[in-house]
Amino acid sequence: MQFRSAAPYAVCSYCQSLLVRRDATLESIGRVAEVPDDFSPLQLNVSGRFEGRRFTLIGRLRKAWDQGSWSEWCALFDDQRLGWLGEAQGDLVMTFEHPLEACQPAPTVEGMSRAAPGEAFAIAGRRFTISDVRRVKCLGAEGELISCPQMGSEMISIDLHGPGMEFGTIEVVGRDLSVYSGRFVEFAECQFAGLRALDGWAPAGSAAR
Repeated sequence: MQFRSAAPYAVCSYCQSLLVRRDATLESIGRVAEVPDDFSPLQLNVSGRFEGRRFTLIGRLRKAWDQGSWSEWCALFDDQRLGWLGEAQGDLVMTFEHPLEACQPAPTVEGMSRAAPGEAFAIAGRRFTISDVRRVKCLGAEGELISCPQMGSEMISIDLHGPGMEFGTIEVVGRDLSVYSGRFVEFAECQFAGLRALDGWAPAGSAAR
């Protein structure tokens, strides 16, 4: 299997083995479930644009909680930067990971396990407020991934909203914390190409073909 990005993980499309890249070798560290089919036009290898920069969708995680599920697409930009395009109930958000020290006050596993809506954080100097706290599980994975999917294990996903259309997430997986921020995007804004054909689905202004 050949990687197109610097992402450390990938799911084999033939056997669903989860592979991790270690120097010049690939090591299988288990198996993951296939991503359940959903009514989405997005798929691997779809290209798009964000703030004038082109990206390609190279991987996906499907996550669920007790009231629904959503997809997180790993986006590879032409300059090799990696981001996440979240797709949930018709909304799209593009986020990028930050070092933990970019979040103030510094989040802790213990603190985030007790997090509640209304608490405020600054991420990369921008003020965000917790809007939702969910305990979620990963249902499936495909393609190249920035992070390792934890199949069946519960994680904490904390959504934060900032000024305007800004959006952030703090994730707790075991003893690991990750911080992301970005913003909501409009479907037409992304100028997608290579979308999956779906009967009765044709958003105005999209570049589906």
